Amino acid sequence: MTDQGWAAPDRPGAAPDRPGAAPDRPGAQPTRHEGWDPATRPVRITLPPHIPPVPPPAQWPGGRVPPPSGLIPSGPPRPVYREPLPVRLGPTAAGAASAALWMLLFGLLATTARSYAWLSFGAGAAAWLAALVLARFGDRGVAVGIAVSAAVGVAVAGIVVTIRWATGNWLLW
Repeated sequence: MTDQGWAAPDRPGAAPDRPGAAPDRPGAQPTRHEGWDPATRPVRITLPPHIPPVPPPAQWPGGRVPPPSGLIPSGPPRPVYREPLPVRLGPTAAGAASAALWMLLFGLLATTARSYAWLSFGAGAAAWLAALVLARFGDRGVAVGIAVSAAVGVAVAGIVVTIRWATGNWLLW
């Protein structure tokens, strides 16, 4: 018996590992049994024979290895990779503004609705090519801004073509 007036159910007369926590209550820590060694706990789930074992973390190229939570024995930890060049708001806004200016200047060159549609479609295609090149070799944030702004410009030209088509005049021929 302990000072609190009770004993652990699996060890009568012995105190629990944590004062005030009985093993039968929720959230209580189980008592340690004689002969149980924490070093022999399972560290990973056994894989079928045709699956090769996961290499240890020292062989993973790059990345940070997070510590295991301990809730579930999940095997060796997996690496956590970070994006080396994340897309930020500033470059995205700069790309959107530059493409909006690009589409506006080409739209101002037009004298008729037909020339506006063709110039907008051409300027949008050129902007999308620039966005593809930037996405592959340059700043992806700027590429996203250019692609979004060019898409809005081409959509406006598409709306103009659709409205004129609904009134009986197809602009693109």
